[in-house]
Amino acid sequence: MRVLTGANKSRKLLSGVPESTRPTSSRVRKSIFDILWSRFGIEGKSVLDLFAGTGAMGIEALSRGAREAYFVDHSRAATRVIIENLARLQVESSRFRVINSKYKSFLESYKGDRFDIAFLDPPYVFNEWDDLVLNVPAGIMVCETGKPLQVPQGVVKLLERKYGTTVVTLLLGSDAGS
Repeated sequence: MRVLTGANKSRKLLSGVPESTRPTSSRVRKSIFDILWSRFGIEGKSVLDLFAGTGAMGIEALSRGAREAYFVDHSRAATRVIIENLARLQVESSRFRVINSKYKSFLESYKGDRFDIAFLDPPYVFNEWDDLVLNVPAGIMVCETGKPLQVPQGVVKLLERKYGTTVVTLLLGSDAGS
């Protein structure tokens, strides 16, 4: 797995995370970032990579000029891989935070500013989407699922694309998460 473009273009990422982690394919990652770039831009944005796995989504955003990225994953192995990937790419420590936490604990304790973009990629069996998207403090949410996402009231679906077994849905966040 490699960074697709930006300051760290073609740099290899480590992927030694638990088997239950499903990294986003390069094809899907490229499509997501092409959409984000054309509609909202990436430069100067703050991003949240929730269920971060290898950190590829947040790292890609940083490579493309995002101001900062928060990486949150409950797996200690995953957070170690993220820290190692960021160190190998020599990303300034002031531009990221890596947090080993379950998503609910992170969302309950987070008191910072609203994120511009949140990447939400839990396991495909995840079934708490309503609670998640209503409480993520972000303007734009990029959701990866195994089937079309039922969007709760108060959240606007901007687009939905299918790539093989992955469905990507862009949502406009509700004010409840802020």
